[in-house]
Amino acid sequence: MSQLNRCPGEFLEFAGVLADAVQPIVRRHFRANPETTQKSNQTPVTIADQQVETCLRAMIEARYPSHGIIGEEYGAVNLEADFVWVLDPIDGTHAFICGLPLFGTLISLTYCKRGLLGLMDQAISGERWLGARGHGATWNAQ
Repeated sequence: MSQLNRCPGEFLEFAGVLADAVQPIVRRHFRANPETTQKSNQTPVTIADQQVETCLRAMIEARYPSHGIIGEEYGAVNLEADFVWVLDPIDGTHAFICGLPLFGTLISLTYCKRGLLGLMDQAISGERWLGARGHGATWNAQ
């Protein structure tokens, strides 16, 4: 496959749709003493981490069933695909648990193992950073 020099607009739009879809989950659990357990590596995982990743995976699988996914909570599927989404549902889980708005939902897409787009969404402050090949980087669409 040839490399893409510019991220297709449909993926930019879909990354935003994904982030929008999980904001209510993040907000519902923030500062609400979310159920927390320990992963095998002794790091915390909250019900918010799990629900956000489950939602993101379901949406990606419904829209792009041939794409791969790597998620922090539920592992990897279809890694041989040209397009692979990489998800960290709550990056900064410790801050999230403590009620500090120093975390974000990370969504990225690779094409042939090279970065195509990356999005960081902070559902509490309403800030979103997006960078994509051929489009530059934005903060709240600016």
